[in-house]
Amino acid sequence: MNATILRGCSLGLLGLLLSATAVFAQATEAGIAGIVRDSSGGVLPGVTVAATSPVLIEQQRAAVTDGEGRYIITALRPGTYAVTFTLEGFTTVKSENVELRTGFTANVEAEMRVGSLAETITVSTAAPLVDVQNVRRQQVVTDELMNALPTSTKSISSLASLTTGLTGLGDIGGQYQVEPGNDVVSGGGSFHGKSGTKVSYDGMGMENSSGNSSYQLTASSIEEIVMSTSGISADTNADGAVVNVIPKEGSNTFRFMLGGAFSNRRMEANNLDDNLRARGLNSSTKTSKLFDEWGSVGGPLKRDRIWFFATARSWGFARQGAGVYWNRTQNDFLTPPNAEAKVVRWTPWVDRPLDRQSGRLEWYDSGLTRITYQASRKNKIGFTYDEQRGCNCGSVTSGQSQEYYLAQYRFDPNRLLQATWTSTITGKLLLEAGFAATISQWNMYYNQGVNNNIVSVIDVGRGISYGAPVVYLGHPNGRDRFTQRASLSYVTGSHNFKAGFQTDEANTTTYWQSNQNRYYIFFNDAPILLTQWATPYRTAARVKADMGIYAQDQWKVTNKMTLNIGLRWDYFNSYVPEQSAGFPQETDGYFQNPPVNPWLGQRRYDAVYDVPSWKDFNPRMGIAYDLKGDGRTALKFTAGRYVAKLGTDDIAANIASPITRSITSTSRGWTDTNGNYVPDCDLGNRAANGECGALANQFFGQNNPNAVQIDPAILSGYAKRDSNWDITAEIQRQLTRGIGITGGYYFNNGGYFRYAFGSPFSSKVRATDNRAVKPADYDPYCITAPSNPALPNGGGYQVCDLADIKPEKFGQVENYVTLSDNFGRFISRNDFVGFTIDARLPKSIRLNGGFDTGRSVLDRCFVVDSPQEKLYCKVVTPFKGQTQFKFNGVVPIKYDFAFAFTWQNLSGPDYNAEYSASNAEIAPSLGRNLSGGRTNLGQADTIRLVAPKTLFEDRISRLDLRLSKSFKIQRYRLQLNLDAYNALNSNAIRAVNSVYGSAWRTPLQILDPRLVQVGGQVSF
Repeated sequence: MNATILRGCSLGLLGLLLSATAVFAQATEAGIAGIVRDSSGGVLPGVTVAATSPVLIEQQRAAVTDGEGRYIITALRPGTYAVTFTLEGFTTVKSENVELRTGFTANVEAEMRVGSLAETITVSTAAPLVDVQNVRRQQVVTDELMNALPTSTKSISSLASLTTGLTGLGDIGGQYQVEPGNDVVSGGGSFHGKSGTKVSYDGMGMENSSGNSSYQLTASSIEEIVMSTSGISADTNADGAVVNVIPKEGSNTFRFMLGGAFSNRRMEANNLDDNLRARGLNSSTKTSKLFDEWGSVGGPLKRDRIWFFATARSWGFARQGAGVYWNRTQNDFLTPPNAEAKVVRWTPWVDRPLDRQSGRLEWYDSGLTRITYQASRKNKIGFTYDEQRGCNCGSVTSGQSQEYYLAQYRFDPNRLLQATWTSTITGKLLLEAGFAATISQWNMYYNQGVNNNIVSVIDVGRGISYGAPVVYLGHPNGRDRFTQRASLSYVTGSHNFKAGFQTDEANTTTYWQSNQNRYYIFFNDAPILLTQWATPYRTAARVKADMGIYAQDQWKVTNKMTLNIGLRWDYFNSYVPEQSAGFPQETDGYFQNPPVNPWLGQRRYDAVYDVPSWKDFNPRMGIAYDLKGDGRTALKFTAGRYVAKLGTDDIAANIASPITRSITSTSRGWTDTNGNYVPDCDLGNRAANGECGALANQFFGQNNPNAVQIDPAILSGYAKRDSNWDITAEIQRQLTRGIGITGGYYFNNGGYFRYAFGSPFSSKVRATDNRAVKPADYDPYCITAPSNPALPNGGGYQVCDLADIKPEKFGQVENYVTLSDNFGRFISRNDFVGFTIDARLPKSIRLNGGFDTGRSVLDRCFVVDSPQEKLYCKVVTPFKGQTQFKFNGVVPIKYDFAFAFTWQNLSGPDYNAEYSASNAEIAPSLGRNLSGGRTNLGQADTIRLVAPKTLFEDRISRLDLRLSKSFKIQRYRLQLNLDAYNALNSNAIRAVNSVYGSAWRTPLQILDPRLVQVGGQVSF
């Protein structure tokens, strides 16, 4: 499908929408609905219902009850509303203080008696806790709540602290996270086993072309953050949770706010103890500085016509992670002076003075402007622009030196642009359209003490990586995404119908460079392996369309039952433009390396189109049943199909790109017989020679687009994209005024992991078959696990189902990416139960939280190439590995003080024992030496001594506290905060080294120690 056809489809769809007779308001907005009756209980048609609030630039939205007395008002911004019911011959009824949150439809009903219109009956409405129409499960975090709770530098990571069922921890300081809760070391970020969280700003994507959140949320622009986790309607696609940020707008009143937070080393404790020291960790986290400074202003440029909101913010931290050090001997080389590839000596700099450059440094600067324009009574236009700069620099894990850290980037620029248009064509017909662009350029750079001669070293025995990163991305590293959406809604009292489309385009252009085009693997300081890279080269990938066309209806079948039904057609098309490798114009020259790989020369690659071109039909269905018809108890059931979150880094970049298919890296054994840390061999010779074994993949770097072949069956058609069925059954109950509870069962068959691309569990529908070999080309063997009291039963047991390629087949690779159903069935299922409570008590006390637990199964017990694929092919994550408790609350006390807390208790991290067995250990069982002249299995693979998800560290518990004091002087309001994060100074382990050796089970990351922070804000 070319661009012309796509444009034609988009225009045709828009024309269809303009002529449609239906549709529903944005699922990201709020609504008010109900039934109006007379004093005898009979329904009243023709009642005018008006919702009024200062958050609406048009001030008021209205609807008229239908023949069954029903009404609904949609597309309302979150805020507090007054709802007025008027009908000639009846007394006017007014409900005040109706509090709306995003995605919630408040049930507001009225009883009108015969009387004069001049007479008005006013009632104060308690905030409804049960939504008897929508079936979405969601967590809403308001700006007010974030200002009250100890959430430190507010970001999307705050959701991990507040959302029961979401894995991971909310970071103190707003550390960069790919997805909410997803930490680079300890993982997380999934909800009920589903990864692939989508993050949007005002209903449109703010992620880059890879699907990562390189654009960082400007917290001072947030009105609300909403995370939808199940029952997601057809206007959105997500195989995981969906996060939408509702931005602030101006109003008819000028408002100014100024705030900030600060902490440093003098306000931090030490949580290192003898147990951690005994396990190899010798320091706790040390914070040099943590800061957040912001100001905002908003108001009318023209009352009731043009509003503006502007904010500037600077935030970040300088922090040395527990056990993370610079290399003190970065300039001390183990290689001879004339070596082209230099190996540095590793000496952790444990006594380096603490300063801004001691460890991880993150900073972000943002300037955002938002304009809202009521162009006419029926048309509203919005525009948002945010310009950012930032740095994501330094390591967070004790398994890496500061020089090594793989994921450090400078964001310049980071830019978000959005435009929206809303047209109220009639009182029942609403047209919406929008455009967004996320411009993202993030380049890696050389850390202090690193140049292009220093080689990356990964010592699997000592559990440390140092010298330089394995590979650098950047100069350029552009990852832009563009979004367009349009919808038409038709709203009656009993129907809420919506149809529309959203489509994304994405562009990625990345320059790849590895120092000296290689990296080394050591085992306890001894070289065992080297990997050669086909760098430098520049890759490119484009998403032509990630489109969804949908229709959905929220149908009030009876006064108790509401159906939520929808159908979505998803289309994904990406391609690879012409590419090259080894030409000077590919980069800006930052890395100052020779542009041509000495082993491969210059290469050019033709464009590849329709890789893939996928289509899917995805039905959604939900039922909400108001059990007693009083809006206090709702039974809900949902079922829906969702396709995987994708970007340019999926099929196009990782499978179909001719550069990737030509094999960009491969390994070879290395025995450093003379101890000079130089591979004394001809690296351009693919066969074994000198100290080096043969290349593990003989297609390395070849200008051969058939080096990896792709089954056409995976590239086009229906149901070829990874997908997930999500089913929920819930009960919501308002126990009493201000207290609501929710309990439910949640099932999904997700569980593929897009960030583990290429691993067996990264896709349910695809598998890579090396057609040069078959299972019979492998010889079986067993090993004896080492004796260790930390292993099951003290170790010493047999580990079998292992296999080694026959010597005559070693290095022969003809990879063919095909459908996994050709080999067997990939089974994935996640079964969870959860319970939450939401209490809005007298005296403004707020309590929220609950528990969540579940069991997950990934079963891939079929063989593609090696019989060893059957080893641990069924991974079961038990309940004890996925049980969590989360609670938070705000309690006002005397003299305008308030106490607030967040508490999390999570399952500890799992770990393994990845063992590099020697040839001497393997040969007796194998009946021969390892293939390829290897002397250690670590030269190609490692053996897991225990099944995954069976060994866990202790549970993680963190308590954060806040004491606030408010002052009110006329229009001015000042709030001062004193926070204590990890108030109990826990040192719970978040991640450990799983490589069996001297560093096995050394903590890679622990909870940050107790940190006291001061902050506040002033507003008028």
